[in-house]
Amino acid sequence: MIRRIITLLTLLVVISSCKAQGNNNIKQNKTLERTTEKFDSWTYYTQRQGNEYVFEDHLRGKVRQFGGDNGSDFVEYARKQNELFGTYKEFYNKTKTLKKIGRYYYNKFSIGIWKLYNEDGYLIETINKDIPYKNYPWEKVERFITEELKLNLFDKEVEVNRYIDEEVNLPIWYITWRTDSTEVFSIKINALTGKVISKEINEVRE
Repeated sequence: MIRRIITLLTLLVVISSCKAQGNNNIKQNKTLERTTEKFDSWTYYTQRQGNEYVFEDHLRGKVRQFGGDNGSDFVEYARKQNELFGTYKEFYNKTKTLKKIGRYYYNKFSIGIWKLYNEDGYLIETINKDIPYKNYPWEKVERFITEELKLNLFDKEVEVNRYIDEEVNLPIWYITWRTDSTEVFSIKINALTGKVISKEINEVRE
């Protein structure tokens, strides 16, 4: 009799534990970030010319969409004319749900927080693209370009990029610009220290 009571008590503890764990899982699932954004494939396929659909949106600016053929994901770039940064999105081909979203600088480099979602819309990964450059972030680069170099970032002859030099595992800011038709200037900045690594002037060969 005592053994039966002990067995029943053990079962009750196990069941209660399972229920509590199940409730915790439900609570965790409810707190997961989820997106309901979907790609408008009908408008895309009926309006696109050639392999892409380009249009103006009053909130997002110039929008360029492409992809979707042969099972490929849909891709969207959007940027306002008077802004340096735009928004990049990818959508799953099958479900049309949002797959990836982040910000970019003139198609040159990714910046800020990027998010990746599964096909059910739940957030599965968050990547901070700025971490390698946190010692010398964009704000300092922008100030250097506009105040010290006296350049206009909206000038098409001014380009900014950033990358990791894999040989020495060093994050680099790379700035190039032209003041006339014969010379191209370039500067490399160590993103760990903020110090200029090199300055070059190259002649343009037509």
